[in-house]
Amino acid sequence: MGKWSGKMKKRYFYRTFAFVVIIYCLYIGGLYAIQDHLLFKPDKTYVSPSMIGLAQFVENPIKTKDSTIMTWYSAGDKSKPAILFFHGNKGQNSVYAPFLTPFIMQGYAILMMEYRGFGGTAGKLSEEVAFQDAAYAFDFLKKSGYTQIVAYGYSLGCAVAVGLSTERPLDGLILTAPFSSMTQEVKDKKVPFAGLVLKNKFSSDDYIKGFAKPLLIIHGTDDKLIDYRHSLTLFELAGSDEKQLVLVDKETHPSVFVRQVNVPFILTWFEQNFQSPQLDASH
Repeated sequence: MGKWSGKMKKRYFYRTFAFVVIIYCLYIGGLYAIQDHLLFKPDKTYVSPSMIGLAQFVENPIKTKDSTIMTWYSAGDKSKPAILFFHGNKGQNSVYAPFLTPFIMQGYAILMMEYRGFGGTAGKLSEEVAFQDAAYAFDFLKKSGYTQIVAYGYSLGCAVAVGLSTERPLDGLILTAPFSSMTQEVKDKKVPFAGLVLKNKFSSDDYIKGFAKPLLIIHGTDDKLIDYRHSLTLFELAGSDEKQLVLVDKETHPSVFVRQVNVPFILTWFEQNFQSPQLDASH
């Protein structure tokens, strides 16, 4: 009986081990398959500037090597830096455009790039594609006569802005509520083994080391989605000698952008770093 008992124990062990391996593989495979749906949450129905009463913007499709991306463009004073804006992982340009009008009122050009799969723009978003399209948007502003271009990102858009800095010579970076990397973000969220299958790592913590131009990072201290410590990390790693970190007390992930508490900091930063004309604080 003892010999048979040992065989049964061995068989039970192997069956249990095989079961665990199968469950692990199914979990990892499922996580790999659905990660884009967890990360990107597009509003696919297109809303134009005229539909929301924003006459300051015009639709500006840009052809890429394999597609056409929609951008919203508001021309500005060419003696000032143009702002290339990248929004978060939800919605579309129409959701974010109203919060950029204070910069238009101060004479800054704005170009909002839409992501593929968002707002009627065809295609599928990925880190590689986002960086590629961002470079086309940058090139449009250069060809339009703007000698200085600042990339401004919110949330996921911060990763696109930082990534663009490795592809094009940006004159400045503005990051509102950034994450240091998607690898660190999934660690923070305690998603088991997620780091092993990440397709889009958005490693801003690596990319920002080589950025040496003016940098502004803004984060709310009550941000429950992306901890403000991500901004501390990026600030410490940034290669710029002209960097500024603003932690806004009691602001959350959406409120630091939506309530526009970031606007005064950004306008002051522009004035200090780009020698813009005196800004009208009433706006």
